[in-house]
Amino acid sequence: MSGPPEINVREDIRGVHSRSDAVVRGHSQVTRLARLSMLLALATVIHTAEGLLPVTFVWFRFGFANIIGLATLCLFGFRDAFFVTMGRIFLAALIGGLFGSPAFLLSLAGGTSAIIAMGLAHRWCSRFLSEIGISVIAAVVHNVAQLMTAYLLIVRTETILLLLPLMIVTAVGTGFVNGLAARLFVNHFRKVTVPISANS
Repeated sequence: MSGPPEINVREDIRGVHSRSDAVVRGHSQVTRLARLSMLLALATVIHTAEGLLPVTFVWFRFGFANIIGLATLCLFGFRDAFFVTMGRIFLAALIGGLFGSPAFLLSLAGGTSAIIAMGLAHRWCSRFLSEIGISVIAAVVHNVAQLMTAYLLIVRTETILLLLPLMIVTAVGTGFVNGLAARLFVNHFRKVTVPISANS
């Protein structure tokens, strides 16, 4: 036996609102995944293209793909930034046929260390560090991690450690450029996309 008409109407309205909220949440999740997939694809392309550039040292890379990692961190948070970073390292290695090679190990060490450094700096130092400051820290950690990995797993000679000062100085320059690029990318991304929170 049904209740009063006004109670049934209120229950029907609540049911409609619940289904509407579920649809909106599902749409927001799909939108978020689509944007993360786009960032992952872009990071993979940059990573792969950078591997084709002439380099001074066998292991050295400018780390331009870290621009997308930092941008993802600012836009979506650490977990998604870590996913994008790990995804582009493994995808680029598979595309280039470098999976398991020394270049892959160096990229994995540098990328993992850099994104963790970004996450920590963004969490604890974002009040007084801009994207550029966070990027410089990550670039230094990236280069040091690659150099130490090369020393421990590949070269195994202490002579390579003499390059550490040069790698740090270079990291400051590339970190500045990457941080500036990440800031511009984030600002543009926010202008051309509708915030997901607006749909929820």
